[in-house]
Order: sequence, then C-alpha cells, then structure tokens
Amino acid sequence: MFVLDQFVEDCRLAVKKDPTHLSVKALVEEACAEPDEILRALGEPTKAGAFPIYNAPDLTILNLVWGKNMSIMPHNHEMWAVIGLYTGRENNIFWRKL
Repeated sequence: MFVLDQFVEDCRLAVKKDPTHLSVKALVEEACAEPDEILRALGEPTKAGAFPIYNAPDLTILNLVWGKNMSIMPHNHEMWAVIGLYTGRENNIFWRKL
C-alpha cells in the first residue's frame, strides 16, 4: 500500500544514507509497481503541471502530470533524477550539443 507521507520519509532517509540515485530508485520502482495505489494517494489528475510533493536542498519530489502533446525544451537537470511512471508513457528525445 502506497502512503505518500511514508514514501517521502523513506526517500529522505534513503538520501541521507546514500546520496546517489540508487536508494531512491529502488523506492520509486517499488511504488510504481502498484500504480493504482499511487493514484489513490495522489488523486486522479485533472490538469497538466508540476505539483511539488516535497522540496529540500537534498531532495525534491514532484508529481508531474503531462498534458496531451505536451513537450518541454531540451534541458539538463545538472543533478541526478529518478523518474517513475505510474500511468501513461514517456517519450524522450536525447539532444547533443554540437
């Protein structure tokens, strides 16, 4: 069962133990294995956008809801990121600066 507050706390503790993406990746994979539970906790999306769940200097958790045909410009996170898809799909274009 996915509990949002517990997920945030688990991610916070994981980053304190291991500041790489690996510990958080495992938590996200586990959570995304039950997408209906995430939908229950976050609610059915009603509009596109980036909705902050948690933000601190060492960890940010966002619920990103992509709209139909939505895209963003090429960007560099300049840090590690773990992306968990719990519904839909993600299409990426990998850019290279020449």
